[in-house]
Amino acid sequence: MVVLTRLLSWLPLRVVRILGGWLGAVVWMVNGRPARITKVNLALCFPELSQHERARLGKRSVQETARLMAETGLIWHWSKERRLPTLKAVTGEELIKESLAEKRGVLLLIPHFGNWEYLGLLLGKYPFTALYDPPRIKGLEAPMRRSRDRGGARLLRIDRVGLRAVYRALREGEMVAILPDQVPDRRAGIHVPFFGIPALTMTFAFRLIKKTHPLVLMASVTRVTGGFAVCFSPVSEDIYLDDASQSVCAMNQAIEELVRSDLAQYQWEYKRFKKQPLGVDKVYPKGLTAPVSRGEEDD
Repeated sequence: MVVLTRLLSWLPLRVVRILGGWLGAVVWMVNGRPARITKVNLALCFPELSQHERARLGKRSVQETARLMAETGLIWHWSKERRLPTLKAVTGEELIKESLAEKRGVLLLIPHFGNWEYLGLLLGKYPFTALYDPPRIKGLEAPMRRSRDRGGARLLRIDRVGLRAVYRALREGEMVAILPDQVPDRRAGIHVPFFGIPALTMTFAFRLIKKTHPLVLMASVTRVTGGFAVCFSPVSEDIYLDDASQSVCAMNQAIEELVRSDLAQYQWEYKRFKKQPLGVDKVYPKGLTAPVSRGEEDD
């Protein structure tokens, strides 16, 4: 993987994206695991679409995720000078500057949309802390850390030390980034709708908001012709409500709005609905071909 990312870094972005598109098309054609998960997710979230429409969207989504993987060479190895021309637009950055100038912390919500890794290369110029979950392949952690550290971000593992540092950073008026659409432990989340389907959603953002009162922004990196468009946008005021369910619902609604701006660039290959409420049918069967009845085990 490390060698592959180095090889990909030698190629122009246009070629990298073409290769990623080809890889995604092959994964879709052979009905690989990402394709099967995507089919289940799209059937759940978009029952109003025809099977042909979902298939077309699903293929595009798998291709976009493959492009994300192919773009790792850019994220890990490109110099700032080579990378700069790929930044085609930035919207809403003044919101960050104003909040930090007022010594009010900023909580960035960064869903699995577009190339979210690209943000780490842009935000290191600010006091910026982010948590990460170590990759399953241990050998990838060191190069991953090096690539993210070079952007200037302060990266911490998701543990007690990291959590305390996040609270401290927001209290001191700095910026923190979290991935709000990761499936948490059942004790650390509640079920609220995401595209109309119950989704176990983290309450970590809610707790951070209640204790540190930051400005909450949705952050996204959309893949556009020749590069990326970055956007920071306010979230509905409901996210600041004292009721956890209302706040978390507002967060999921904000993610939905972003995803609907370009459905294919969301990572539908992720098992977002794998932890349904107790007693509710599981949606990912072994083989990941279709929703299943209660009693079958998730793989």
